[in-house]
Amino acid sequence: MVEAGTTRFPGLPLDGGASLAAVRLAWSRFGPPPDRARAVVLLLHGISGSQQALRAPGGQAQHPDAGWAAAWLGPGNALDTRHICVLAPNALGSCFGSSGPEGSTAREFPDISIADGVRLQGMWLRAMGVERLDAVVGYSYGGYQAFQWAVRPPLPVGRAIAMASAPRGGGSEADVQRLRRVAAALDAGDPQAWNEWVELRCATLRRYGYAQWLRDMGESGMEQRIHGEAAAWAARFSPWSMAVLRASACRYDARPALRDAVTPVYWLRCRSDALFPPGVAGHEPYPAHVVQISVDGRYGHASPVLEGEIWRAPLVRAMTSSSL
Repeated sequence: MVEAGTTRFPGLPLDGGASLAAVRLAWSRFGPPPDRARAVVLLLHGISGSQQALRAPGGQAQHPDAGWAAAWLGPGNALDTRHICVLAPNALGSCFGSSGPEGSTAREFPDISIADGVRLQGMWLRAMGVERLDAVVGYSYGGYQAFQWAVRPPLPVGRAIAMASAPRGGGSEADVQRLRRVAAALDAGDPQAWNEWVELRCATLRRYGYAQWLRDMGESGMEQRIHGEAAAWAARFSPWSMAVLRASACRYDARPALRDAVTPVYWLRCRSDALFPPGVAGHEPYPAHVVQISVDGRYGHASPVLEGEIWRAPLVRAMTSSSL
């Protein structure tokens, strides 16, 4: 069972002191409604992704990443939609239906935090009649939100599961400023800005492990394939949105709060992930309620999407473990 919609609220106060009026959150639901499910799980997408964790039914527009969780979401999978209600919201600030920068006022969209987006998710869940989550599962940028659910949940949650992510965000303020410059130049009709926007996406696909996956799949025109997919994505994704999301990511750090949190956290890390490699020093060792699980993926940060079958067993372990 698949359902999609948009829920609106009169406003959302933001950590930075501003507020959003008439805020909206776009979402998809996979599996039975919450009141008919054995468990309710919140599923959170990556920074460039969408709420379409499975491809949308016929007639609905398909976002560029539609089906990103198909290897471990669906009937009989780790997130078994025969019994589990999986709720997937579009991130606040994104450009696939939730409130974000758009139109002539895009540059005026206020700064948001990871916590702001999580509070909006809590408002939405209560509007859906959900008062408790069995789990939150987040990939990449969604993993930041999963950590935030662990340290400051807007409603009770049984466990948080972060995949290919970390409790500290990535990127820099220089990245944010570059994205804003590209966005303004695109608005002004600068053709070089379009080339730069596409090349930024090409570089991301290479860095995430997609190029290696194409080589291993025997793709003969690898660079043409990467460029074509990057251009298709760039035509749909707003650089203003990417700037907002990147700013919220690079300012995020849940590590101090994580030491005092009590929600069980399962942190699934890919051994080949150059963005969030296992074993990186920081505020480690983490407390006992943070269980780190290494996954032997070949394709780096994109491993959960490109070789999702090897993430099923670790995800089942994280969903069902009672060792804490």
